[in-house]
Amino acid sequence: MSAHPIAEPHFVDAPDVTPILGATGNSHAARNGYRPSVEGQAASGAVARLSYFNPWIISITRRCFDSAAAALALLLLFPVILIIMLMVRLSSPGPVFFRQRRTGRNREEFILYKFRSMRVEDSPGSPITVSGDRRITRVGMLLRRYKLDELPQFWNVLKGDMSLVGPRPKLPHHELLDLPYRPGITGLATLAFRNEEEILSRIPPDQLDAFYEICVKPRKARLDLEYLQSATFWTDVTLLWRTASSCVSAPDDLVCDETEELMCLAEAWLEQPSRVVMSEWEASWEAMNDESVEEVSLVGSR
Repeated sequence: MSAHPIAEPHFVDAPDVTPILGATGNSHAARNGYRPSVEGQAASGAVARLSYFNPWIISITRRCFDSAAAALALLLLFPVILIIMLMVRLSSPGPVFFRQRRTGRNREEFILYKFRSMRVEDSPGSPITVSGDRRITRVGMLLRRYKLDELPQFWNVLKGDMSLVGPRPKLPHHELLDLPYRPGITGLATLAFRNEEEILSRIPPDQLDAFYEICVKPRKARLDLEYLQSATFWTDVTLLWRTASSCVSAPDDLVCDETEELMCLAEAWLEQPSRVVMSEWEASWEAMNDESVEEVSLVGSR
């Protein structure tokens, strides 16, 4: 998968960069005065609690399971991968694979692979993609709808860069912590925000960065922390099954719940953006800094 030289892409794959797992000091929201004074304390408290993650996420047994499952997936899906490669090649000029440097375990950088789903353009545009984005090709719409653009990441798992389940990998300039776990292809936050592009399309382009920073990232961070504290072999298997099921059938209950809540936030934002900005920041950071984190995992309750 590394036949093409690595180059800076003309489009950016929007990462799930979360306040508790990385820095947001250079974000759009922070630059425009939306960052509250409680951020530093909340981030410190949340990071401190990461020392209580479940040992499963760094175990040798998990690594063996990831490797075996990724190898089997690549073997079984090889014909599908070849067909997708041909479709992407014919859909628009550009490379078959989207490649981007991300940060993994202990801040080690690696190249993340996806099937290219967007046109290569001279002007990159917004780093956040929404439903109906003109940069997405017709083939790309199909791939993104069923998450087929993520299939090359089984190679990242086989190489040891990623796990099957976990928080999404971050961009190097956002990741400041030496976290001991590998990022994942799917996870609790990834599953919950499966429909985020559709909701983000309702937000005006000039407010998109701020809305994502303030209303989306903290919610993803909360779910990522919940997973890290309760991860086991069975939660991983459950999340893999739920992800696969939501791609080919009805949405997961968690997807429906988060979609509904995010839709309400979007509607409130459109009415009074500034008030939503402050209240959502304060509520999110206060929640993540609360020492009484619930012990019952969202994974097991769904």
